[in-house]
Amino acid sequence: MEKRLSKILEPGFGMYFVVFLLFACASAFFSLYLAVFELIVCGVLYAYYIVTMRRRKREMLQYLENVSGAVDAESQQSLSNLPLPITVCMIGTGQIVWCNDLFNEVYDMSDSLFELTLNDIVPGFDNTWLLEKKPMYPSEVQVGDRYYTVLGALVKPADGSASVLMTLYWIDMTEMVALRRRFDDTRPVVCIISIDNYEELVKNVSDSEKATLLAAVDNRIGEWAKDVHGVLRKYDRDRYIFVIEESNLAAIAQDKFSVLDSVRSIVSREGINATLSIGIGRDGSTLEEKYEFAALALEMALSRGGDQTVIKNRFAFEFFGGVTKEVEKRTKVKSRVMANALGQLMRDSSQVFVMGHRNSDIDAIGAAVGVVCAARSRGKQVHIVLNRAATLAQPLIDKIDACGEYEGIFLDPEQAAEKIDTGSLMVVVDTNRPDFVEVPELLHRCRRIAVIDHHRRAADYIENCAVNMHEPSASSACELVSELLQYMVPNQTISRLEAEALLAGIFLDTKGFSIKAGVRTFEAAAYLRRAGADMTSVKRMFQNSFDEYMQRERVISCARSTAGGIVIAVADFQTSRPIAAQAADELLNIIGVRASIVAFPLGEDFVVSARSMGSVNVQVIAEMLGGGGSLTAAGAQLKNTDSRTASERIFRAVDVYLENQGAQEDEES
Repeated sequence: MEKRLSKILEPGFGMYFVVFLLFACASAFFSLYLAVFELIVCGVLYAYYIVTMRRRKREMLQYLENVSGAVDAESQQSLSNLPLPITVCMIGTGQIVWCNDLFNEVYDMSDSLFELTLNDIVPGFDNTWLLEKKPMYPSEVQVGDRYYTVLGALVKPADGSASVLMTLYWIDMTEMVALRRRFDDTRPVVCIISIDNYEELVKNVSDSEKATLLAAVDNRIGEWAKDVHGVLRKYDRDRYIFVIEESNLAAIAQDKFSVLDSVRSIVSREGINATLSIGIGRDGSTLEEKYEFAALALEMALSRGGDQTVIKNRFAFEFFGGVTKEVEKRTKVKSRVMANALGQLMRDSSQVFVMGHRNSDIDAIGAAVGVVCAARSRGKQVHIVLNRAATLAQPLIDKIDACGEYEGIFLDPEQAAEKIDTGSLMVVVDTNRPDFVEVPELLHRCRRIAVIDHHRRAADYIENCAVNMHEPSASSACELVSELLQYMVPNQTISRLEAEALLAGIFLDTKGFSIKAGVRTFEAAAYLRRAGADMTSVKRMFQNSFDEYMQRERVISCARSTAGGIVIAVADFQTSRPIAAQAADELLNIIGVRASIVAFPLGEDFVVSARSMGSVNVQVIAEMLGGGGSLTAAGAQLKNTDSRTASERIFRAVDVYLENQGAQEDEES
C-alpha cells in the first residue's frame, strides 16, 4: 500500500536531480567553486523535496482514514464490509485510491489500483454533480454489462481544509433497467387508420367495384398489420383501430409506414388513388388519453392534406409522408355550416377584428376585406389589424385607403390593443399558427377566435377556436372567404373593391390560375367576377417597376440546380420578400424544375421563399428549416444566419427530403 501510495504521490522528480548532478559535474571542468555551489544547492533542494513528500504522505493517509467518517478500526471494517461497491477517488483527476472487495468483483482493481481513473471505467464520467452538492449522479452508468446508480459525497478532512477526495457508492440497477426497458417496449400504442378519400374513391362505381376496392384496401392494411403482431379492427366504413406495442411502433416508423405506399397503388376506375391517413397516440398515462392523442393526430394528418402519418405524444407531433396533392372536396356543405356559425358568432360579438399573418400578402389582406364585408352586413364595427411597415400588399392597401367607405378600417397593433375587449371576435385569416399572426398578444385577449386558412396545419396551431374553416385543398384564403360570402351576405352586397381584393388573393396564390386551381377555385372566381371584379385591374396590382424587375433577375442569377429538379438561389444581398417570391415563381418556368427555393438576407436573418409545381412538397422542406406553408408555397426565416450557413442548411434540408421522398415522387410523376 505504501509503495502504491508513493507511486501516485511522487511527481517523478528523480530525473531532474540526476540532470542537476550531471550539470554540477560538468561545471567542475570550468570552475571548481561553481561545481561545489551547484552540488550544495542540489542537496538543499533534494532535502526539501524529501520533507515535502513525507508531509504529503501523512496528509493523504489522514484523508484515507477520514473516508469511513471515524477513526476506530470497527468503523473502518464496517465501511469495507458494506454490501455495496465503494470507491474513493481524487476529485481533480478521478484517480482511484481505494475500493472495497465488492467493487473488485465488479471491476478487477487488484493489479491496477492507483493507475486507473473513473473515466477508464466509465467513459465521460463527470463529477460536477458532487461539487454542486447533489447526492446522486444524474444518470445511470454502465460498467461492463451491469448498470449502476451512483451515490456520492465529498470526504471532509478533520482540519476543515478543502476536500480532495470523494466517496462513491455503486447501487446495482441492472434488473430494474431491464424491467423498465421491457415496460417501455410493451406499452400500448393506439393507432386510428382512415381512408381519407373514401367518398371520392367509391363515387360513380358499382357495388361490386366498390367491394373490390375496399377489399383490396383491407387486404393491404391487414398484410401490413400482420407483421407487427398488433390488434386490428375495422369499426366504420373507412376507419380502423390498431393497437400495438411501443417496440413495434419503432419498427414500422423505421419502415416509414410502407402501408401508405402500398395502399396508394390501389386505383379506382376514375383513376383516383386510395390514400390513408394514420393518427398515432403514444406516451399517454391511460388508454383513453392515448386514444385522444391518436384522434388529434388523425385530425392533424387530414388537415395537412392526408396520405400521411402523424404521431402525437404528450409534448409534440411527428410527421411521416404527406407528399401527394390534397384531394379537392367538391361538396360545399362545410362552407354553408361554417358560414352560419361565423355569422352567429359575429352577431354575438361586440366588435370584430381581422388579422392575417406577419408580413401580410395580398391573399391575407384580400381575405380580411371579405370578412369585413360579412361583418358590415351584420352591422358590426370591424377593423383590420395591420403592421404597415412590414406588409407585402401595399398596392391593394393603397386602393383600400383611397376608398372613402373603408376610411379608418386599418388599425396598427397599438390601436387594436386599446380597442379590443372581452366581447370582441378575432378572425384570423391565411395562417393557423399562433406565433405567425400579425400580433400574437391579441389572441390571448380574445375569448372568441375564428380561423380561416388553407395552409397545411402546423404542429403549433391555434387551439380552442370557436370556428375553424380549415381546408388545405383550397387554393387560397380568399377562395374560402368567397365561398363563405355566398352564404353570409345577400346578392349584390359585395362591392367591386371587395370582389377585386378577393380575386387578387386567388390570383396570387394560384400563380394566375395555373397552380392548385380546382373546380371550386373557378367557381369562386366566377362569383367574384359577377360581383364586378375586373381582371385587368387585378393584374395591375402585380406590376413591377424596372428596378424591381432587374433586382428579380439578379436574384435568379444566383440559382443553382440540384439533382432532384430543385433549384436553389441564395442571394448575398438584401432584397424584398415580393421580389424573392417572384423570383421563385419565375424559376418554376424552367424546363425540368419541380421546385424552387430563394433565400436572401434581412438584417441578421435569412428569409426563405419556396415554391413548387405540386410534385415536391415544399412545406416539408420549410418545416425542416423552422417554417411552414402549403404543398406548393412555403417559407421560413433562419435566425442569426450568414450566407454560407443558410446555403448549407437549405441544401441539407433538400438532400434529406429527396432521400426520404424522392423515389416515391419520381414514381408518381
